[in-house]
Amino acid sequence: MGRLASPPAGDHPDRFLRCQEALEDAFSSIGDAAAAAGWSEEEVAAALVELADNYMLALISNRSLRGKLALVSK
Repeated sequence: MGRLASPPAGDHPDRFLRCQEALEDAFSSIGDAAAAAGWSEEEVAAALVELADNYMLALISNRSLRGKLALVSK
């Protein structure tokens, strides 16, 4: 996998789309590797969705924890 494209500066209206485009090749490579190992496309898609959901939940939880720790350390 090559270097990912950098995000557009500031509050670019297509920033989210550009992030998807930057990740697309790596994402496809993961799916292709899993399919080559014998996982069905549906299993791969479901696993990727679940991983993405868990990643988002962890980000939210960590952000909340950092906020609470900042309050306690004052």
